[in-house]
Formats: sequence, structure tokens, C-alpha cells
Amino acid sequence: MRVTEDKGKGGVTSAGGPGRSPAASARRAQIVDAAIETLAELGHGQTTFARIRERADISSTRLISYHFGTKGELMSAVLEEVGLRAHHAISQRVAGETTAAGALRARIEAQVEWVAGNRSAVRAMYEICLNERAPDGTLRYGMAPSARANVEALEPILRAGQESGEFRQFDTGLMALTLKSAIDAAIVRMTHPPCLTLAQCVGELTTLAELATRRES
Repeated sequence: MRVTEDKGKGGVTSAGGPGRSPAASARRAQIVDAAIETLAELGHGQTTFARIRERADISSTRLISYHFGTKGELMSAVLEEVGLRAHHAISQRVAGETTAAGALRARIEAQVEWVAGNRSAVRAMYEICLNERAPDGTLRYGMAPSARANVEALEPILRAGQESGEFRQFDTGLMALTLKSAIDAAIVRMTHPPCLTLAQCVGELTTLAELATRRES
């Protein structure tokens, strides 16, 4: 799910930072949250400082430019924040597992559940990744960094399962990509008719992962 690297620990988010006062951090967090909701509702093209100011209920767009400078800087902060929130929630679930099979199941469950419970944040991430442009007109982000981060998060779990003897031998890169693609497909099925429930998607995905990785008798 991550688009940016996780630099924080615990509950620290992108709104905080060295040298920032609590008031400044709170204001940045308020603006980022308003940007997330605006992106989710109106899309990237209609997300302006003026609309974010209205949603954040602040007095002037100058407060936004003071903290972020440009729309591009704010979009980067939104991506970082969404990535940190997802990574924190998912990694906490995985950290409590003592087996590779348990960690794999926990990661799949946590990722799908986080997406289902944070639709605005996910929508905002997609809007930025698919629409934010560099000065030369090319996409600044695209979806490749997020896809790569998800695959890279799955591979260590798969390798650990092979090393412990829990999983059969397979190419961990291909398996990680296969599971990532299945997770993406399940997320689509939760939001596009005929919709599956969260429980159905989690159940199918975890069953698929178990059958695909378990040791051969």
C-alpha cells in the first residue's frame, strides 16, 4: 500500500517533523485531512487550495501555502500520510504473528480491511498517483511505487516461510506478485458490482494464499 518510505515510528505521521511546533503540526494535519476528503469527493483536477480551505474551515489559502508552498508539495504530503497510516496499521497486525503462515494471513487481512475502512484515503492516493504531473507533463508517481512496495512487503514473509519449512519451494517474487494481484482484484470486487463483502474477499484471499504456499505432502 505504501507509496513512500516509512520514516516514522509508532503513531508519528507526516504532519509532524523536527522543529515544528505542536500548533504547526496540528495545522498541517488539518490541511492534509481536508485535502484527502476533497480529493476523494471532487478528484485531483477540482482539488484547489480554495476548496481545501473551505473544507478545513480556515481563514485563508495563505495558511495552506505557508505550510506546503504548492499543490504539488501538498499532494506529496498526502501520499506520505496515507502510506504511513496504512503501513502502521498493517505492520502492527503482522508484528503479532509468530509464524510465516500467520504473518501472511495477517498481512492480507489487514491490507484488505484497511482499504475497506479508509475509502477516502485510498481514493485520494489513486487520484494523486494517476493525475499529478511533473513540469514536463509526465506522471510524478503512477502506481508502480505502490505496487512495488506491496510486493516487497510480501516477499520477506514468503522467504521466511520457506526457510522455516512452513511453505513449499516456489519463486518468491512471482508468488508475491501473484498474491498482490489477487488482493488488487478482490479490492475491485468490493467496490464494483456484483460486489463481494469484506468477509468474502478476505476468506477467498487467505484460502488462496494457504493453498498456494503450503508444503506438499
